[in-house]
Amino acid sequence: MDKKNQIQQLINSRKLSTDEEYVLFEGALQALHLNITIDDIAEICKAFDDDTKDDEVMFGIIHLIEQLQGEEYLKKIAICTPDMKEAHDWAMTLNKRIINSQKYFEKYIEIIGDLEKEYKEKILKLLVDVKNDNPKKFGDKINMLIERASFLIWKTKFSCKVFS
Repeated sequence: MDKKNQIQQLINSRKLSTDEEYVLFEGALQALHLNITIDDIAEICKAFDDDTKDDEVMFGIIHLIEQLQGEEYLKKIAICTPDMKEAHDWAMTLNKRIINSQKYFEKYIEIIGDLEKEYKEKILKLLVDVKNDNPKKFGDKINMLIERASFLIWKTKFSCKVFS
């Protein structure tokens, strides 16, 4: 089975409401391990579902895509997660993991600051939801991220006007 079909199998069995769906989901996850690229993230994110019957198995998707890492990974997460309508909680979880990462948090701020306006507005809205979900844990970091990403936007616009 090719990668496209394996990803579709993840999507089709994401509810994990039967033993058959569980077996299909796990099989697809295993087959995709170390076989995905940055370009697959948007499709794989469609396999997340807040109404799944087994949250622990759903974490398999997180581990699958997190193996990619790096700037392109962070950019794809910033662009894709706000569109995870049936998996808003999982979208927040993916972003919480980045926010909690010493390795990636600073880079995520830069990446969000460099996004096109449409994507930037969507991810910032999602990050406000993360903040509101747990203000004690994420409030300060999200506020800093929004402030610094906004500063990067202003700085870029100002630099362009000065040097144009």
